[in-house]
Amino acid sequence: MKTKSFAGVMDLQPLVLLVSLLAVVMFPLNLEGATKQFEAPIEYPVPPGPTAAAIGDLDGDGHPDLAVVNWLSISKVSILLGNGDGTLQAAVSYGVGLWPRSLAIGDFDGDGHPDLAVTDFSRDSVSILLGNGDGTFQVKVDYGVGHQPESLAVGDFNGDGHSDLAVTNSDDGNVSILLGNGDGTFQAKVDYGVGRLPGSLAAGGL
Repeated sequence: MKTKSFAGVMDLQPLVLLVSLLAVVMFPLNLEGATKQFEAPIEYPVPPGPTAAAIGDLDGDGHPDLAVVNWLSISKVSILLGNGDGTLQAAVSYGVGLWPRSLAIGDFDGDGHPDLAVTDFSRDSVSILLGNGDGTFQVKVDYGVGHQPESLAVGDFNGDGHSDLAVTNSDDGNVSILLGNGDGTFQAKVDYGVGRLPGSLAAGGL
């Protein structure tokens, strides 16, 4: 099965991506030979406390890039652009909310360029960073959600062709839905009750 890797857009070299205290670590899987084994890890420094990562082509060059939220560094999301040969460039950081917890990639303004959504655990908000298409991002715009947002997912929840957001709020026991307007902005949240301390979520058709 074909899997995304940092050595190409779609190829046959899967990898394991680990976020540690001060770095992201890649473990490429070598599929050559009778014995399949992971190669030596490659470590890329990021600001302290990376907690979540997402993969996407953020600069439009056809190579997967990496976005990482950094919990302990306070207010940072790091972008590591892929070189197309299995290596990454040095991290470039952008300001987000005080305690970023998770992130997702989507096209929120319909321009064909990937944008970022990042939860802010301490200030009960989601930060939206619109992408310029070259791997850089605009200044964040914040939208209110519930108390202590944990995870988020992107999907078209009302069938209008625009990307919307779903966010779990761990302290409230609910999920906030923010419908997208298609121009990079979002409507006010609508909350739906779920179980206690909701953590992760996924969006899709069942």
